Amino acid sequence: MSSRMAFLRHASPGFSAPELLTALALFGVISAVAASNFVSFMPGYRVRGAALEVAGDMNQARFAAIKEGRSYFYVPLAGTQYKISYANGAGTVDLKTVDVAQDYPQVRFGATGVTTNPYGVAGAPPAVPATQITFNSDGTVTNAAGVYVESTVTGGHVQHGITVTASGRIRVWHFDGTNWQ
Repeated sequence: MSSRMAFLRHASPGFSAPELLTALALFGVISAVAASNFVSFMPGYRVRGAALEVAGDMNQARFAAIKEGRSYFYVPLAGTQYKISYANGAGTVDLKTVDVAQDYPQVRFGATGVTTNPYGVAGAPPAVPATQITFNSDGTVTNAAGVYVESTVTGGHVQHGITVTASGRIRVWHFDGTNWQ
């Protein structure tokens, strides 16, 4: 048997124990760094998710009002709740009730530290409108207002605003601590 054949016959396939332990240690360190970075981004993801849900519900209400030729409402409720309803001949029908804090942990209605609204008007905006926002059958809005959501976790500005104009435009804004974008 040649020396080449002997070498091939005695070579063992696979990794040695030190090589496996080194690879597992590196994987563990990389995973720990990635997990800590992911956790630090969670408040922002939750606030954005809540803002997009509110904006989506408002858009659905507006489009349904146009399609069905009747008024739909965004109604702020106590705490972190709101409902979407519509008017029929017998009164109003509630379609959906949402509890933002339940659906998005560590999120609430609020605009802490904000001194202007997204359109640059000075003064702290209210977290929720004082009255319901009415989406009319022609696509316009009565009681146009804004809704603001923020993280309850301290350390940074994690805030979004949802504005509704009288013409019916619904827009989601992000506050970076200084400016609305």
